[in-house]
Amino acid sequence: MGLALALAGVFGTVPVAAALPGRWWRGAALALVPAGVFVYLLTLLERARDGDPLTWSIEWVPALGIALAFRSDGLALLFGLLIAGIGALVLVYAEAYMAGKAGAGRLEATLLAFMGAMLGVVFADDVVTLFVAWELTSITSFLLISFEQEKLKARKAAVQALLVTGAGGLALLAGLVVLGQAAGTYRISEMQAEAVAASSLANGAMVLVLLGAFTKSAQVPFHFWLPGAMAAPTPVSAYLHSATMVKAGVYLLARLNPVLGDLDGWRPAVTAAGAATLAVGAFVALHEEDLKRILAYTTVGALGLLTMLIGLGSELALKAAMVFVVGHALYKGALFMTAGTIDHGTGTRMVGELGGLRRAMPWTFGAVAAGAVGLAGFGPVLSFIGKEAALEAGLEEAGAAGAWAVAALVVSGSLFTAAGVVLLRPFFGAERAPHAPHEGSAGLLAGPLVLGALSIGLALAPGVIEGRLIAPAAAAAAGEPVKVSLKLWHGFNAALGLSAASVAAGIGAGLGAPRLTRPTARLMGARWFPSGPKVYDWLYYGMQRAARFHTVWMQRGYLRGYIGAVLLTSVVLVAAALVRWGGPLEREWTEPAFYEAVAAATVIAGATAAIVHMSRLAAVTALGAVGFGVAIIYALFGGPDLALTQIVMETLSVMLFVLVFYRLPKLVERGPLPRRLRDGAIALTVGVTMSVLVLASLGHRDGEPISRYFGETAYVEAFGRNVVNVILVDFRALDTLGEIVVLGTAALGVYALLRVRRGQR
Repeated sequence: MGLALALAGVFGTVPVAAALPGRWWRGAALALVPAGVFVYLLTLLERARDGDPLTWSIEWVPALGIALAFRSDGLALLFGLLIAGIGALVLVYAEAYMAGKAGAGRLEATLLAFMGAMLGVVFADDVVTLFVAWELTSITSFLLISFEQEKLKARKAAVQALLVTGAGGLALLAGLVVLGQAAGTYRISEMQAEAVAASSLANGAMVLVLLGAFTKSAQVPFHFWLPGAMAAPTPVSAYLHSATMVKAGVYLLARLNPVLGDLDGWRPAVTAAGAATLAVGAFVALHEEDLKRILAYTTVGALGLLTMLIGLGSELALKAAMVFVVGHALYKGALFMTAGTIDHGTGTRMVGELGGLRRAMPWTFGAVAAGAVGLAGFGPVLSFIGKEAALEAGLEEAGAAGAWAVAALVVSGSLFTAAGVVLLRPFFGAERAPHAPHEGSAGLLAGPLVLGALSIGLALAPGVIEGRLIAPAAAAAAGEPVKVSLKLWHGFNAALGLSAASVAAGIGAGLGAPRLTRPTARLMGARWFPSGPKVYDWLYYGMQRAARFHTVWMQRGYLRGYIGAVLLTSVVLVAAALVRWGGPLEREWTEPAFYEAVAAATVIAGATAAIVHMSRLAAVTALGAVGFGVAIIYALFGGPDLALTQIVMETLSVMLFVLVFYRLPKLVERGPLPRRLRDGAIALTVGVTMSVLVLASLGHRDGEPISRYFGETAYVEAFGRNVVNVILVDFRALDTLGEIVVLGTAALGVYALLRVRRGQR
């Protein structure tokens, strides 16, 4: 119950955040809620370590086996603590960042809604519950990215993120449903890898789940939306794109690794995607000038690293992934916040326009230095422990996967170090900035300093999180107990040598970054270069052009054309079904009686007269003959109730048509001959098709006709002697109600049009 109350508390604070007045203390007051959740989650660590996680569930859709279920095992607690802890610091930072700006309450309320959605994702133990929370993160992140909605860049970035992650969400929905069918349960903790692997649905579920996870965590080729999302305010970037939303895909991969990890395609696909994303993100980061975009691309690379480690799947790799999740959240959250502080204090985030800031902004410099060391992953920081474990895991892995992983780690380590050097460049050299630089307020500095201190402190004392946090999380991702031993110093080994070499190369690359990256920057900026944003624009605007062409071609304002298209499409579909069905007319047909032939001839003659006659009243009379002929056919074939209903409706219809058509102008011409021939051909084709369909239906029955059920139960259960009325009022009551609503709406529309016409006169 405590988990449900924690989630309800976060969501319940959303309207409070929007209503509180804009005061300096508002951020700290709101931060008490996630801080309380953080403390509560700490109390659950012992249960997770002992293999007795707290669970809570309530039936949601019992007929489908769907429940609103939550579970706090080690993996959920690791991500939940990051979401709540960093969320509390971000709320304090957001209040200081938005001081004097409109919409601060709206921003903080949306941040809290996003926080609740992310907590729902990580604690969900039912795949449907997980998906609902997953989509809530997409919606709230759209609102956060487009916060400055007056800016075209923010709106475009928000739509881009929503389209990419939303499309992945649709794939994920299908994948989770298929996975639940394959496993025989929608409860994640009850899914068995053996049952899933034995199902023919397993590979399809795996592909769909991977699409959902890769789009959410910005894996190549879906990585481009994350740097574009930097159009959001800095508090949003610090929270969504470093510690929470983008790690949802990584969390999902880790959560489902015990279920899908034994499938043949899982490890190669996850490892390859992660390694490619790691290399691309680290490489592109070095070509950026905007501090936030540098951090965005290094985040893409870090997400690739985490994905690659989950793909490797060994005990050491999963341990490294869990350590790096924490280390990355700490240093990247600090760096994003300091980017906003620099922007506040100088008026720009462009590296080339800044210099010598360490004297004017010493606290900010300290936080950036700690974050840059964390980014490089070499020194007394938690990310160093994770990076060393990742290198050791790659060296232990046999075959191409291990070699690919080690190469990606070494290259990306150099590029990350170079990016860290670029981040430090604004603090050295001659002082320059668009405005006189000044240090940030306490609210702006508290978050990055706390996170930077934790990054170093946890590295110096890794035992604090080793047994209670990292081990249970790695065990949940592995599906079995994992031995964890975290040390800052492992002695001189191959992993340390590779790491030191990559850092040394990265420092050199960072010092010469402008000179080294100029050629590739020109290449990437070329119009023909197929970068992610360009491909997205080609697809997005191409889809809009195709939609406009289709609309112009199809929507011509010609009602007869619309009806013809619908009818011909129906003919094609029905004909295809009849051909596939095969031989539906192979039955014995009895010769019709004389009176049956007369009734059929009456219907045909009436329909023909209605078509060829120039007088509307005569045409209506002919249609009446068609209706009465049909009523006679009903009576001849044993349906007197239906015949009486048909006679009543036909009489009323003819009377209404006569009253309306009497006021219409006289019909002068029927249109050109080619058009009449075309319409006649369409009508004849539709008539023949429907006739064949009816005959085929009469000749193919697999069960008892439903008419017998209606006849037997109409009087006994519905207490009606007229079967047709009983069908309309009882058996098809909702259908009849819908028809009444349609007719009533049409009548109101006609009445409104008549009133408008009278008013115009």
